[in-house]
Amino acid sequence: MPTFAYEARDNRGQRAAGVLVAGTLSEAGKALHAEGKIILELQEQSPQQASAAAARPAARSLRVPHDEVIIFANQLAVMLDTGVPLVEALQGMTDQAVHPNFRLVLSDINEHVNSGQDFSSALARHPRVFGQLFASMVRASEASGTLSRMLQRVAKYLQEQRAIVRRVKGAMAYPSAMLGFCVLVVVGMLVFILPRFEKIYEGKKAVLPLPTRLLLGMSNGLLHYWPVVLGVLAAAVGLIVFTLRTSEGRVALDRLKVRLPVLGGMYRKACLARGLRTLGTLISTGVSLLDAMEITAEVSGNVVFADAWRRLARRVKEGSPLSDEMMQMPIFPHHVSQMLSAGEKAGRLASVLERVSGFCEEDLQNAVRTATSFIEPIMIVIMGMIVGGITLALLLPIFSLSKVMAS
Repeated sequence: MPTFAYEARDNRGQRAAGVLVAGTLSEAGKALHAEGKIILELQEQSPQQASAAAARPAARSLRVPHDEVIIFANQLAVMLDTGVPLVEALQGMTDQAVHPNFRLVLSDINEHVNSGQDFSSALARHPRVFGQLFASMVRASEASGTLSRMLQRVAKYLQEQRAIVRRVKGAMAYPSAMLGFCVLVVVGMLVFILPRFEKIYEGKKAVLPLPTRLLLGMSNGLLHYWPVVLGVLAAAVGLIVFTLRTSEGRVALDRLKVRLPVLGGMYRKACLARGLRTLGTLISTGVSLLDAMEITAEVSGNVVFADAWRRLARRVKEGSPLSDEMMQMPIFPHHVSQMLSAGEKAGRLASVLERVSGFCEEDLQNAVRTATSFIEPIMIVIMGMIVGGITLALLLPIFSLSKVMAS
């Protein structure tokens, strides 16, 4: 069936462009009218145009590195601030984009802006790249005519969130590396060292100690049944990955993250700092409190905090003060609720939220340092116990020479 390219206005007056498949031009027009669109232009595409559009990857499904978005916001803010029109700035950045996926995304945005669509609506077409917060802040700036300044704030916000993520990942990197090294040491001892000791103990009539027998059994299992072991490990990893891709698995993982003994506190502070910073930034740019809380729930990064923010939004919608409801939820520290209460009474909620988020980010930095300094000796002790236990199990028969080594 033929395809038709169209430009139209929706029921809110915003321009939209796209293509649809229909039998005739009349049927295409009826389909657009049924969607409540006012047609501005409608024409049939040639087979070459249709095949080219079909061959082009769907830009809305592409992923782009976070750093590319930050650079884009900073550069676009500078270009707009120096007087470059938005259309020309977008075209220039599209031509200069290095990352191939980002070039496709910018090309799609540029095409829709050129067709008359709002910049914020064009950004909202790519939620995986820009997110709801980016589009909402740009939409607020379009109403006030402060796009350049808003893009600078967006870039600063994204940089701060990137710094938080890097701090948390940095704190997790050390224990992960130590755990991996410990596993390699244990496997190496079981595969390369224990077989040598087994030859020493061969032919002895005495019964080896239980720890030694267990280690030798594990070593023989790895050496003789390694395909089975690898298969079981692969199946276990696949099952874990599949589980974590389900909604139930993600919820269980998020709940586990906030309840971990040492890292849980650091993770909770990271989610809290991100949520407060997001809420403060959105309110200060003119986004309504309820919309800002919904967006905050979307970008919180954890199901537990997302549910908490949505419950707060429902209570605030019913007329309750934000600080009073927040005080009833244990996931939010009491001092945060008290400071927000003062901000609400003074009519300075946005500025108080940004100051509180700054305090929470400093608290997160201290928590990262504390967790790192606490985890390091724990991992060393655990590694020492494992390696020392294996060594002791190997040497137990030697310590009892009269029973094992005597001929």
